[in-house]
Amino acid sequence: MPGLVVFRRRWSIGSDDLILPAVGLAFLNIIWLLALAVLLLYIYTSCGPDEETCLQKFIWYPGTTMVLQLVLLAVHVAIAVQSGRGGVLDTEARKHLPCYCYIRAGLLVVELVWFCAGCGFLNWKLTSGHCRSTDFVYILMCVVVGANVVILFLTILATYLSFDSAGRTFWRLQELQNCTDDARRSALVRKLEARYRQKCMNRVNLAFCCESVSKPSDKKVFEDIALLMASYLDHLDLVLSDFLAGMKLLRLQQKALFTEAINQSTNDIYQYLSGTPISPRTKFLTLKDCKTKNELECMTYFAEYAVASYGWQGQYFFYPTKACCSINVCCRCEGCARWVNDLDFTGDNCCQCQYTAIAAGSPLVSEEDFIYGNYDNETNFPSYFVCLDHKYKKVLLCIRGTMSISDAAIDLQGDMKEIPVEPRQPSWLGHAGMVTSASNVYSDLAEKEVLKRAFNRCQGSDYQLLIIGHSLGAGVAPIIAFILQEQYPQLYCYSYSPPGGLLSLDAVEESKKFTTSIVIGKDIIPRLGTAQLEYFRSDLLALLEDCKEPKWKIIFSGWPLIGRCLNVKENMTLPRARSQDYNPFQPNTHSSVHTHLYPPGCIIHIVKNYPKDSGKDQKPMYQAIWSDNKSFDTIIVSPKMVEDHMPNTVLDAMKNVLAHHGPKKPSKVLTEEERQAILQEDEGADHHSHTSAGACSETVQVSPC
Repeated sequence: MPGLVVFRRRWSIGSDDLILPAVGLAFLNIIWLLALAVLLLYIYTSCGPDEETCLQKFIWYPGTTMVLQLVLLAVHVAIAVQSGRGGVLDTEARKHLPCYCYIRAGLLVVELVWFCAGCGFLNWKLTSGHCRSTDFVYILMCVVVGANVVILFLTILATYLSFDSAGRTFWRLQELQNCTDDARRSALVRKLEARYRQKCMNRVNLAFCCESVSKPSDKKVFEDIALLMASYLDHLDLVLSDFLAGMKLLRLQQKALFTEAINQSTNDIYQYLSGTPISPRTKFLTLKDCKTKNELECMTYFAEYAVASYGWQGQYFFYPTKACCSINVCCRCEGCARWVNDLDFTGDNCCQCQYTAIAAGSPLVSEEDFIYGNYDNETNFPSYFVCLDHKYKKVLLCIRGTMSISDAAIDLQGDMKEIPVEPRQPSWLGHAGMVTSASNVYSDLAEKEVLKRAFNRCQGSDYQLLIIGHSLGAGVAPIIAFILQEQYPQLYCYSYSPPGGLLSLDAVEESKKFTTSIVIGKDIIPRLGTAQLEYFRSDLLALLEDCKEPKWKIIFSGWPLIGRCLNVKENMTLPRARSQDYNPFQPNTHSSVHTHLYPPGCIIHIVKNYPKDSGKDQKPMYQAIWSDNKSFDTIIVSPKMVEDHMPNTVLDAMKNVLAHHGPKKPSKVLTEEERQAILQEDEGADHHSHTSAGACSETVQVSPC
């Protein structure tokens, strides 16, 4: 980073990314040199000086090839040395690299000519009778020529993959960095933005190539996704490896900040659990209280429905062994004599695999309790089902999380949209894709009178509506709850691992009346939103600009054996005042700035605690705490940030909290002056903290369970 500039254009590969390809090619050059040396030695030792055999006829070709390989080896070593110099943004240390790239491009032409000459020479020797196709040396030379074809193909393929369609415009804009002609520069900026939008649109069309676009609104969805992607890429000179290095640096920096905060005597933080600071003000869920424990048991119970909503694909992915034994669709196939289709389930297959998986993976008792399901999974229409749960007397609306390309298209529509409620509330804003999806699901429910049929089938009048979902479903569920709240004032919502960029602050405060969210560990999704991505990008850029270590050293520092030898510095710090429009490449331009959106409702954060006396292989202890919605505004880089989002991980963590009590809250040793200062702060902040946590706690206790 920045992108390599050769042949008067920018390429989608950094100037410091060539070290690994160059080292790999140099290694191949050494292998070929050794093989050719052995071949020449074999020729000299097998034939006399006056013999005219197939061996002697080939001596000039491997000899010349060895000279070419020696030149290529020298060039590859030079490229590797140049590419490994300087920091990520220190392009001055790699200023001679383009010259070596030009030399390598010229040698590529020589290789191509030499390959054609070798093919022609082999064919002539075979047709002239000088050699037979069964001759050992002839076969070896065919292997050498064929291997050169493979290397040429890989080189051309790498060149094609690193081609940037907007590279020429980007280079021209960089050349006019100090130009006083504002009109010409503005025209190039508009042209570059148009090129990037088209580039993003092509990538979106390629990613969603299997998705049918039957309506103009569907095409508009993909255009909005492309525009959102382009807003993050405009004027940004980044390549993929820069993100990998930046995430590694950000992880090191976050760990250093956590350690620094714990060691400071000016605060009362004594521990970080899953990226959350633990202090005397932290509100832990007290499972000794029967009401709190019952509510958590209720949420754990309905989490099984959320896992089961992923259907047979999810069951085989999350629990492959269990699914093979429990999901039996043979008797439900249309070809079976016992098959009777009494289910109102749209989008299931002939064997009713989706229903069978839902019934096997959830507490659903019988088919009579299944009211309706829609798994057509069209654009802006997530899959869902409605059923009855007699244990807790609920009419359950369960919305599936991301499982298909259509679901991913909903996730990527990250702009804001007003939640359609009556009376209108302009300050209640939500994730655009999920607001649209919630409106579509509500229309489907109303058109088919699904909830009316469900309540008519209830065994009593004390049944209440409960809306649940995981991931995408956890984002759509609270918005549907907003829409249905007027009709069903006693409804409640459980959101398991909801998306971070979901609701505006006013909508969040309103959602606390009827929504409880569950977040596990360092899950990335509750910390992910358009504004959070802006900050994440600025953090990466700031770290990469400040870092003086080579990129290859940063990336390989995470490897178990190599990392110990590289000794990457862990004291690289981030600017304290973060800015969403920070961009070291284009200081006179500004990236798009998005409004903050937050996860919904009262949030129970299940954190992981690794006791100090436990071994490295011991599983963590899980503890549940109340968290503020604003505490999820930073992406915590961790190897577990994706695993913690999986629905089976969420369910297992909730069961672990109920089964095992975590260790006691540790205490920080403070001086008397520090203790008195904290007590004085507590007197001023106690009322606010008690009100905030108490409101959430009270909300859970009045939930429908």
